[in-house]
Amino acid sequence: MKTMCNDMQLVNIINDQDWEFAEADTQYLTHNIHRYSGKFIPQIARKVIEILTQEGDIILDPYNGSGTTMLEALLTGRNAIGSDINPLALLISEVKCTLINSEELDWLVTFFEEKLSFLNIKDDLFLSQDREEFEKIIQSDIRFENEWFKKWFEPENLKELIFINTIIKDLQKEDLKKISLLAFSQILRRTSRAHSGYPNVMFDKNAGPKARPSKVFIPELIKITNMLRSLNKEVDTSTNILIKYGDARNIELNNNSVDAVITHPPYIGSVPYAEYGLLSLMWLGEDPKILDKTLTGGQRQSKYVVDRFTEGYSQMINESFRVLKPNKYAFFMVGNPVVKGELIDLEKITLDHAIDAGFTHITTVTRKGQNRRANKMGEEFLLFFKKTRA
Repeated sequence: MKTMCNDMQLVNIINDQDWEFAEADTQYLTHNIHRYSGKFIPQIARKVIEILTQEGDIILDPYNGSGTTMLEALLTGRNAIGSDINPLALLISEVKCTLINSEELDWLVTFFEEKLSFLNIKDDLFLSQDREEFEKIIQSDIRFENEWFKKWFEPENLKELIFINTIIKDLQKEDLKKISLLAFSQILRRTSRAHSGYPNVMFDKNAGPKARPSKVFIPELIKITNMLRSLNKEVDTSTNILIKYGDARNIELNNNSVDAVITHPPYIGSVPYAEYGLLSLMWLGEDPKILDKTLTGGQRQSKYVVDRFTEGYSQMINESFRVLKPNKYAFFMVGNPVVKGELIDLEKITLDHAIDAGFTHITTVTRKGQNRRANKMGEEFLLFFKKTRA
């Protein structure tokens, strides 16, 4: 879409769009590669990218999350930088944008089929060498006697998870390791004592037998590798996508270095990302409680949650202004959450802080919030800004 136009023309272009995407497929290619709450609808990200940027431009998403902006940048021929402090979010987005040939994916699936085949044979038919390796790995892993892991996983499932996780960590190729880790992360709920009826991880004391990891890991790995095969057919590999650990309050980029900022900020206290990712984060060696203290919008039970969010959010907006090139655009999509019974006007907070940072407000579009995958908020607001001065 043509972007070399004055601001009034840009407003007309924005207002002429249908931003609802009520019946759109939000799960194409790798967008549904792993469970993640509060996702950015990809059609909105793509439309904004096409309106505000041109091929070859550099897009920044300081709240990268599961990588929706990154994948849409990849698909539209834009370069992009996505940063986040959530290790699970980084893993999801990295794999989501992985370009890898089918031969390597075939090898990976075959490798695990061979490695795990003995787990689905009756005990009396175990090969002694396989049993020996299995027991050696379990006995040397401190997680098998760790109270947290014992609480959440039945003993036999915990053994299999430790075995699979150890094999994954021994893989030499980093992209294959991350693909396998993502498949591993995706099966943790099904193989744990977590209640299946809630998005947050709640212990189910009445849980019946859970799926065996060795039974569900391979199908999940195949599903992910098939998504990546489809992605490979759609992408121009000349596009540069950088996904990295980074704090949105202190963006490690030079002044005036990106062509657009496009992001869907976290909701204040409404989506507890660390809590939702509890099982995966623990297997990744991360402490969810420590992560929750650092996330913008984390610590949802704290009486200072809104103040903490607003302070971090303001810093992100200031940093976005700093790294954005003059006469380029920023986009923030927000909803107004209810925190401790009070409706928080995140649209106004965004507008006020953006203007304080130096942005010029171009326009705001209101959408009804259809097709949002379990997001129960009312209207959402698409705010467009321009950096009119250095």
